[in-house]
Amino acid sequence: MYRLNPFVHIYQRDETVALFNPLNLSTFYCGRKEYEDLLKNPDTSLIKEEFLVEGDFNALSYFQNQFKREHEKKHLSVVYFLLTSACNYQCRYCFVESRMDYRAHTFMTKEVIDKAIELLKRNVDGNAIDILFYGGEPLLNFDMLGYTVEKVEQSGINAFFSIITNGSIMTDIMAEFIKKHHIQITVSLDGNKETNDKLRIDNNGNGTYEKVVSTIKKLKKHDILPGISCTLSSHNQCNAGSIIPVLEKFGIRSFGYNLPAENDNISFTQGEKKILVRNMLRAEEEAFQKRILEDRIINRRLKAFVEKKNWTRDCAGYRNQIVIAPDGKVGVCHGLWPDYLNASENSYFDLDVSYNGKIVDHPVWMEWSSRTPLNMPVCWTCAGIGLCGGGCAKNSLLRKGSIWEVDDDICLLMEESVPWIIWKYYDHKVKPFVNGK
Repeated sequence: MYRLNPFVHIYQRDETVALFNPLNLSTFYCGRKEYEDLLKNPDTSLIKEEFLVEGDFNALSYFQNQFKREHEKKHLSVVYFLLTSACNYQCRYCFVESRMDYRAHTFMTKEVIDKAIELLKRNVDGNAIDILFYGGEPLLNFDMLGYTVEKVEQSGINAFFSIITNGSIMTDIMAEFIKKHHIQITVSLDGNKETNDKLRIDNNGNGTYEKVVSTIKKLKKHDILPGISCTLSSHNQCNAGSIIPVLEKFGIRSFGYNLPAENDNISFTQGEKKILVRNMLRAEEEAFQKRILEDRIINRRLKAFVEKKNWTRDCAGYRNQIVIAPDGKVGVCHGLWPDYLNASENSYFDLDVSYNGKIVDHPVWMEWSSRTPLNMPVCWTCAGIGLCGGGCAKNSLLRKGSIWEVDDDICLLMEESVPWIIWKYYDHKVKPFVNGK
């Protein structure tokens, strides 16, 4: 005797019902009358996709098997080089700057870089890796950025390079180097001038929009098309789409949203965050219509939904990432550095570049690689379990004291975006087919 899978979620819009199985990301659409008769004459596809299950269906066994397969995949593939703690901006929402004390800034040296490359040689095991230059503002230490790229290329490590920059500094020499070495570059920009300049300011309190635009123009002069990183916070919570005309103006076809930035100065209620997420989804719709790819928040989940491939880890820190600080310390998450700001969390940033063991086998990395919603019972009945990726462990740790607590921001995102994705797919892929178009 079959019954409705207790983990299946049901959504209704007008006369259409959508059954969504978050365990395998399958969706079944039907009319209201068909739904009411579902159990009387069950379709074999509903049984195959586990919308309908037998009485002895064992969800716990499913989760344990799925987690085991995921856990076996860990390997080092993402490396952050934090080239300096210095930054020439004072963005009011920055998770580091708002807690920074007045210690002298640190700049990564050749000695640290040489040891870091030896560390990578011991850990990459022939796999390709992504090296991201971050900070602070990494271009304030451009000489060491160039040194790192050339040393890695000489080492035989198969690496792809990226720079995440605030867009304040860009010379022709820098652009030529970026072009020559095929380095991907992402520039931070939060919307149009009026929106961006409310919170993204330089050390003199001036807006930064014009500086970033100048950098984009210089990059384009060298045939480099940057990506854009757009952080959502109090300045653009009601107009997340203000970034889209800017992207169109410069012919940029991809960008990524960062979910709401909070610190000691800026915070949101859950109601305000819900408004922000809904406005972001409206902006996602506009970007979708204009064939502009938002590849940080929604598109990766939409892709997982369409391909029916569970998105269980939204952060490389959950399996295969290391972060190398300017002073040579090695940690799992760049959001927990500088470590003197997180004294109680030092266990997550307590190695250095001289470490001789396999980093992914270190207890800290083993713990983080285990943090997946498939291993968190509180998540098992959530419609977003196959799409959320676990959210941000740093948020959980700093807000609630443990990486094993849920990240409320991602929970809210899933609450709003799962039905958005389900009906987006229906409108573009299912409904036209049903109507014979």
